[in-house]
Amino acid sequence: MKEALLRVRVFIGLHIPVLIASLTVIALNEKLDLHLWFNQFHNSFFDFFFRFATQLAEGWFIGIVVFLALLHRVRLGVAGLAGIALSGITTQMLKRLVFGDHFRPIKLFDGLADLHLIEGVTMHSAHSFPSGHATAAFALFLFGAYAFKKKWVQLVCYGFALITAYSRVYLSQHFFEDIVVGSAIGILVCFGLVSLIDSFQWGERGLIQTLGIRSSGK
Repeated sequence: MKEALLRVRVFIGLHIPVLIASLTVIALNEKLDLHLWFNQFHNSFFDFFFRFATQLAEGWFIGIVVFLALLHRVRLGVAGLAGIALSGITTQMLKRLVFGDHFRPIKLFDGLADLHLIEGVTMHSAHSFPSGHATAAFALFLFGAYAFKKKWVQLVCYGFALITAYSRVYLSQHFFEDIVVGSAIGILVCFGLVSLIDSFQWGERGLIQTLGIRSSGK
């Protein structure tokens, strides 16, 4: 566990003060007022940017990252896939079984205020808390930080995680509290499972190397 923490110390070290500050802001502000404050900051560039940035937490990009990890080291790829998947399952269970009555901004602001919305973005109204995209983003990019270890890579991964998570608030798909809790779930669940699976003694070779050895042995 200690070695695993050292691999992501920059990523987690950056998020701890952000998490504390975010929870403080949430505690001191009503979530509708806080969302309106965020919603006032928009322009055409950010409309375009965040519309596509949010896709970094979706299946196709996760699949690419996991596949590259499998090519490098099978055990690492399996660990990443398991960590990202379990964090997503955890969030989805909370959404549907515990917080099913938490509606999204488009629903709660209906008749109260006109939100800035982006044309072409399909808006959702239910299952707001916690954010699945924020969970996936922090799980995915934490895994990226774990896989590559270098400090500059961890910085870049953390930046991508923040941008992807914030895109959900910018697009009015989630409230701020949704992405904050989602980020914590993504980090805790993914790190726990990745560090556990990667401590096992199997799958050290990459996928291509493993398949190549098997083929040559026929």
